[in-house]
Order: sequence, then C-alpha cells, then structure tokens
Amino acid sequence: MPGNYSTERKGIAAVQARLADLELIWRETSTGDFGIDGHVEFLDENSEPTGMMVGVQVKSGQSYFKGETDYAVSYTANEKHQKYWEHYPVPVLLILHHPDRKETFWVDARQEFRTGKAPANKIVIPKSNNFMAVMAEDLFKNAGLTQTEYEKDISALLENMLTRTTGNAGFEMSFFDLFCLGMTNICRSLYFGMDLALKIAEYRFAAAESEFGVGMGHSEYDFLESYIRFLVSQNLVHANYSDLLIDLELREMVPEFIVPLSRRGTALKDLISRCEDDLVDRGVLMASRSRAAQEAFVEIVEMSMIPRFGRVAEVSQALRFNSAQPSAESADPLEDDTEQPKAEN
Repeated sequence: MPGNYSTERKGIAAVQARLADLELIWRETSTGDFGIDGHVEFLDENSEPTGMMVGVQVKSGQSYFKGETDYAVSYTANEKHQKYWEHYPVPVLLILHHPDRKETFWVDARQEFRTGKAPANKIVIPKSNNFMAVMAEDLFKNAGLTQTEYEKDISALLENMLTRTTGNAGFEMSFFDLFCLGMTNICRSLYFGMDLALKIAEYRFAAAESEFGVGMGHSEYDFLESYIRFLVSQNLVHANYSDLLIDLELREMVPEFIVPLSRRGTALKDLISRCEDDLVDRGVLMASRSRAAQEAFVEIVEMSMIPRFGRVAEVSQALRFNSAQPSAESADPLEDDTEQPKAEN
C-alpha cells in the first residue's frame, strides 16, 4: 500500500506542478473519489477565476505503460468509469504518468467515449499529447475555450458582430444577422443551422435582384464555424461545446442546435433593442412592428414526418406485442446462474 500511494502521489505532483506553471487553479478531490482526482479551473488574463473547469483522472505507474508503442500508450477503462466519464458534466482529462521516465501523456476521455474513438473502452493516447508541453488552450478546448479574444464591453461586442461578415456576395451575412434571426423561444434561446444561413443568403440575393445564385465554399464554412466559436467564447449561450465539436471536427459538418441565451447573451439582445429604439427616436428608422431582436419560430418539417407516421405505429405495435411474449432466454430462470465478475473501482 505505501508503495502504491507513493506512486500515485508522484503522478498527482507532476500534474499539479505543470498546472501551476500554466497558472491554473488545481482543486484536488479529497474524499469520495470515483474516477476524478480533481478539477482544474481556467483563469482569465487578469488571473481571475472564470468558472470554466475540466475534471482530471491521473493514473501513475509502470503498469499503465504495458503494451505501449513508439507512438502511443493505451488505457482500458472498466464499464463503471466509461459510463461515469462519458456522462460527466465537464471534460475529463485522463493523464498517464510514468514515474521513472517522468513521462506524462493526456487525452480528453469524455470526448473519446462520446465520439466512439474508444472501442471496447480502450483509449489510445498519442505520445504527441505530452502533458508537460501542453498549453491551457489545449486542456480547455472542449470546455469552450477558443483563441477568440474575450470582449468584455457589450457595446464593443455588438460592433464586432456587425463587422464580422463573409465578404462573399454569393453568401452575404454577418454575425449580427445570424444572431438576430436565430432568436427563438420568446428570445430566450438561439437557433443555428445551415438552413438559417441559407435563408439569409437567399434573402440578400432576392433583395439585390441578383442574376446569380447562392455560392458556398470552404471560406463560408469557416465563417459559420467561427460564428459558433464566437458564441461560446463570448459566453453568449449555454452550449455543450464538446458536442458541437463532434460535428465540426469529426464529421466536418455544420451542427444544428437550439441553446439557451446566457445572461450576457440576453444583455446583448436588450442592447440591440435599445439601439433600435434610439434609431427610431432620432428619425433614422421608421417605427415597425417587426423588430431586429425578435423571436423566429422553429418547427419540425411536416414532409419529413408524413412518410414515417405509419412506420412508427407499426414498430410501436410490434414492440408492444413482442414485449408481452416470454423470451427464450428468460424461459428458464435457473438456466444461467453464473456469478458475474465484479467491476473494478
């Protein structure tokens, strides 16, 4: 036991030292540990806590490096840890530490399970993921930290959104357009999807009476991706950024989502309304029942449902019928009384 404890503490100490170098807050779990040794909190440029956190599980010892290759080391989680990490509310950094070689590697275990990259619960950690060379942006990427500079002033943020445009006449829009026209649920939530972007682009074409059609390429995809990162980095919405990254990076597609506006996002919405009122009062704009910051309605497309109504009813009826029939496996309760092995903690 003393030897195991010493080995474990060497791993924790190595991780803690690197986090201190990065000026991050480390909070170790003192009691009730199951799959989490502690949490790390990100600090802003003023060294103030942000509330952005990730969980950490450290595995220290030579035994965790059996079967390693020149390029990777692997860890096989038991079923309890797999379920726990996959459903954990923040990213979980799995860190393997070799106390003799003083080598430490890491990966986001939660993201590995959520993306299906860990068949049979085996997580492969590339040795390029050197924890001793990692930066804070890497550790908190799946928690929503981006390279976008955080703009504290809401008015400056609004000006930024007005100037962030595609620069493509065939796909003309701005962050401001996407934000205002994506509001739904009495302006308490924000919708985003490729259909929203296409509707904006098509409207601009119709208004300009252009003879050409909507055109979209890699730069336009990058623009939409940067808008999503902007929403998260500026704390305008409450979004599970790690799930959005599955579509953005793994599937290389624009995600579709409805997320609640944060308090800061609501403040931006209110600022847009006040600015519009001021423009009307000064006679710059005519008063209108339609507002810039006004909800749009999101609904399921009926045509996608009609062909499936009958099939859903058939499957439902068949499942109810089959569930009422005794299965062959449960016909003899004494057929399989083998005790199952207990999972490791």
